[in-house]
Amino acid sequence: MPSRIDPASTQASPAPAEPAASAPSPLLPPAEALADPVITAKIRAGLKVDPAMDGADISVNTDRGVVTLTGLVASQEQAAVASAHAQREDGVVRVDNHLAVNLR
Repeated sequence: MPSRIDPASTQASPAPAEPAASAPSPLLPPAEALADPVITAKIRAGLKVDPAMDGADISVNTDRGVVTLTGLVASQEQAAVASAHAQREDGVVRVDNHLAVNLR
């Protein structure tokens, strides 16, 4: 004799509850904090390999997308090139150029 299947037992069980949206992990810094070091590194790398920047001594710092350039350059043209390197990076909100021309 064939066994009967109870239709109630064949219904799909409810899907497990999805976890509630969790708060950001205290172990990870905010997203903008991760972006700032990347922006700084990309600008530094670009300045380092650009032959137009030979002889320049530039410090690059980024805070919430605001890039600050400080140090010495050989000319106003080098200062402009450094600013251009900073401005073209994704995530840069503003560039504060505090570069001084080294008058030797």
